[in-house]
Formats: sequence, structure tokens, C-alpha cells
Amino acid sequence: MKVVLAGVLLTGALAGCGDGPVKMGAAAVVGDDRISTSKLDQAVLDCQRQFKNDQVANQVRAALESQRQQQPMSGEPADCSPRSALDTMVNFEVAAAAAKTAGVSVTEGQVDQMIGLMGQQAPAESIVVALGMPKEFTRDVARMNAAQSLILQKLGADGNQQSPATLQARQQALAMFQQAAGKLDIRINPRFGSFDESRMTVTPVTTRLSATESGVR
Repeated sequence: MKVVLAGVLLTGALAGCGDGPVKMGAAAVVGDDRISTSKLDQAVLDCQRQFKNDQVANQVRAALESQRQQQPMSGEPADCSPRSALDTMVNFEVAAAAAKTAGVSVTEGQVDQMIGLMGQQAPAESIVVALGMPKEFTRDVARMNAAQSLILQKLGADGNQQSPATLQARQQALAMFQQAAGKLDIRINPRFGSFDESRMTVTPVTTRLSATESGVR
């Protein structure tokens, strides 16, 4: 669980970089890839349904919320919301780009290994649902976490979460992800929020949208 949560916390710090107009029907555009509103809506509905019927996911989310309250800097609350799901989908692309920049590649075997790590204390699929994504995205989440882990290892992380080497590697990884996100020219549909460059995360909608503001160009 700690390995997964560490990956999630890192992800929360790496979520975004900018905003701009997005084409009709798109929730976000990340480089050459388009995340459709229909894909996002379906992911949210599936997550909500699965969470309702998954007792373990409920327990994991309760534990995460308790941790967040005790450690205010530990990230945003986990939920099956459009903003949370979109944030994760964007990070799939950012992690892939950062891995390419770092010269690391994630094999399917490494994805399987990460799923095993994620599932040491609870089923990996339940953890993914607790974090705000439907279980169908388990391999995507594992691939993202594996990419982060490989990048940290390449930057000198030694497995000790508090060692100087690991802390330095985290800072370097954050800079690498920020650079990758900037090159991807990420644009978010304002219906779902915007990118906060200082926090590097998708922030909630703060202004009322006009009736014609329905997409990203």
C-alpha cells in the first residue's frame, strides 16, 4: 500500500501545466492525444458504480481520507469525480512522456509486478477504484506507477523514502515531469477546471461558463 500511495502522492504533484481552448467533445488535449468527454463520463459512472459495490475500496478510501486529514499536504481527496478522473488520465500521458525523456520503458512484466505490489494489502482493482478510477484502468495506473518508480531509480533513489538520495531523486523527477507536461501543451476543457501551474494539478471550476463554452479547441 505504501508503494502505491507514494506513487499517488507524486502523481498529485505532477498533474498539469497549462490551459487553453479545446475542441468540442474533448475533456482535454494532451499533446497529440484527445481525452473525450464521453470516455471521461463513462469512467466516472463506472467508478461510482464499482465503488458502491466494493467494500474494500470503501475501506481504502476511508483510510486515505484519514491520512489526508492528518497530513494536509498529502494531496487531494480521492473520489470518483470528473476532475479526479481527468487528472489521472492526463497523468497517464505525462508519465509516458517523462519515461521517454528519461530513457526508460515499462514492460508488461513490470506492469504485472507493480500490480502485485499494489495488491499486497488489498486487491489492486479495489485500490484503483478507491483512488477514483474504474477497475478497467488498473493496468494503466500500474503502468504509470511503474514509470515513476523506474524514473526515480534511474535518478538514484535507493528505496529509503527519507534518504537524501531518494529526496533528491523526487525533486529531479518532479522537474522532469513538469518539463514533460510543458512540452505536451496540456489543455483542459474549462467545464472540468483548469491547470494550476504552481501546484501542478487540475483545480476546480471557479467561474461560471457561458452556454457556448462546451469544448476545447
